[in-house]
Amino acid sequence: MTEKYNDPTPNRPGAEHIIDASSVAIDLPAYIAQIKQEHAWLHSDRNSITVFKTEGMSIVVGGLHKNSELPRHVAPGIMSIQVLEGLLQVNTDELSATLSEWQMITLHKGSHYRAIAAEETIYLLTVTGVS
Repeated sequence: MTEKYNDPTPNRPGAEHIIDASSVAIDLPAYIAQIKQEHAWLHSDRNSITVFKTEGMSIVVGGLHKNSELPRHVAPGIMSIQVLEGLLQVNTDELSATLSEWQMITLHKGSHYRAIAAEETIYLLTVTGVS
């Protein structure tokens, strides 16, 4: 299998990392530290890093400052949102849940959701079933 790397962006020009290979080790504490040091975190309401992306699966580590939100979206595949740090209010058409550290919610493809950080929050978002 050919290793694939993220594409550098203006916000992250030299932070190239492997996002797909036959195996990928993901250092969550290192990515959380990186998120909290970058310009996007320091000067806006959020930041995120795709840590794994292949056909059918994507994993993102993201952060939201207090009162920031992920506006209403439609789940592009089966997905989970797990809170690693903080407190996140997640609303779907069927339920409203406040997730604290180590709690998570799962959603099926096509589900509508919205999330608001009740305090500074770091989350792990995993989506499967998308290409």
